[in-house]
Amino acid sequence: MGRVFERILTGCNGTPESDHAVEVAIALAASVGAKMTLLGVVAPPSAESLAEGYALADPAKVKQRLNEQMTRMAEAAKAQGVEIAIEMVDGDPEKQIEKRAVAENVDLIVVGHRNVSRLRHWLEHSTGEALLNRAKTSVLVVHSPEKKGMV
Repeated sequence: MGRVFERILTGCNGTPESDHAVEVAIALAASVGAKMTLLGVVAPPSAESLAEGYALADPAKVKQRLNEQMTRMAEAAKAQGVEIAIEMVDGDPEKQIEKRAVAENVDLIVVGHRNVSRLRHWLEHSTGEALLNRAKTSVLVVHSPEKKGMV
């Protein structure tokens, strides 16, 4: 029997929760000898994020910050012996992650989880939940180690 996980895809959006998911994915890839793809996804602003002022940042600066962050994560992965590729795309996170998972024939998708209020959960969908329901491969949803309040 071969390795269980040979290719791991991790979604990254620059949040602390996705950072933690990337850390977990790197550790897992290092321990099982898997290759890894780090996919940065810049989602279009939702009505909720616009109302909260999150989407007011310059998109070019958001992409630059995310790219710098992903580059640092890739360096950390390489230091642990993980073969890693990084890429950034625009669009709906679950669709972009699912599309890349199929294209690269990955064995595992790793995403972060954040606690949100029931109203916000109803207004915005959960990427992890959507992937659990739709993805054709295994999905690991990583919770942050410290308990976070509602966002």
